[in-house]
Amino acid sequence: MARRVIVHVGAMKSGTTSLQHALYAHRERLAELGILVPGQTWRDQADAVWNLRGREKSLAGDRSIDGAWQRLVDEIDGWPDTAIISAELLAPVDDDVVERVAESLTSPEIVLSVRDLNRNLPAMWQEVVQNGEVWAWPDFLASARVRRPRWPVPDVVTSASRFWSEQDVVSIAKKWSTAGPVHVVTVPGPGAPREALLERFGEVIGFSFEDVPSQPSQNASLGVVRTDLLRRLNLELDSRDLPYPAGIRLRKHMLAKKILPGLDVEDERIGLRVEPWVEKVATQQIAGLHKLEVTLHGDWDDLMPVDVDGADPSSVTDEQIVSAAAATHVELRAWLVRRAKKSPREGWGPETVPEWAPRPGAATPGAAEDAVDALADLIEWAITRRRAKQATDA
Repeated sequence: MARRVIVHVGAMKSGTTSLQHALYAHRERLAELGILVPGQTWRDQADAVWNLRGREKSLAGDRSIDGAWQRLVDEIDGWPDTAIISAELLAPVDDDVVERVAESLTSPEIVLSVRDLNRNLPAMWQEVVQNGEVWAWPDFLASARVRRPRWPVPDVVTSASRFWSEQDVVSIAKKWSTAGPVHVVTVPGPGAPREALLERFGEVIGFSFEDVPSQPSQNASLGVVRTDLLRRLNLELDSRDLPYPAGIRLRKHMLAKKILPGLDVEDERIGLRVEPWVEKVATQQIAGLHKLEVTLHGDWDDLMPVDVDGADPSSVTDEQIVSAAAATHVELRAWLVRRAKKSPREGWGPETVPEWAPRPGAATPGAAEDAVDALADLIEWAITRRRAKQATDA
């Protein structure tokens, strides 16, 4: 049975991907030092947490994850020293899940990584759009302001409830403090060395990542044009009765994480000036964490909001959407053609992949809608092809 279990619960967009990459990059070295990172890959931990949250199948619905949490617990129970779980999927869970974690693991210590709220607003909008949401930037921002902590939370999932379920760090810390002591790791401000977050996280687990340096991994970042293109695509797919997570691997892991970030298109990062309400909430969050007597790794000043340089997503033009969609279509269709050639299926050969060419003149009325429709045609073709295979295999 593990002598010490560390549970890193998030929050989302606080360097979690970088930390998880480092844990698995150094998994063997950590094991030599008595620190277990359970699961062969991070997906094993994600599956375990989804299973803990009540799922029996993956989000894509193509494989069973039943028993994944217990398998993770069994691996930890078979380890004599320290074990680490890291999954931001744990931040927004209900009290019953926290109770199950406390019952499953011996005296867990909770780690909450926290980032400046103003930097997290555009980062979270980009992330939820990558996860299939359709909220426009002005609506997302206004809703976050109106429904900030201490306001009633609606029963239905809104942009505000989604944002604050992941970013109300005082509530998250308070909820998880019932399971064990809470460590808060602050994400360093702009200009800090990229390794600083790893060093702070290493303080908690008792390991110096300086001993085995590796390039930190980061989530692929999209600018205002590519994020709005993806949002429009989500709307179109919803209208075709293909809501997320339909085609999750293609839409998120290939399109959002690989193809879109690699495009050579005109784009700018999402910018946001600090508004008074953001500064007020940030101050309240720091005071609330102080009151909970968490153990700090970093500096409270890191959580004071700073301006994010960039463009307003509301300024995106149809011409920009058409240009980005055209470049995306070329790359996505080429990838689908290669996949169809590699795994030929009767009636679904590479020649059946939908073709499209943008109208002459990107300013033509309806050109942006046509471009988004063309991308949706590719996604729908891929989903239908996969479903046909599943039906044949069944």
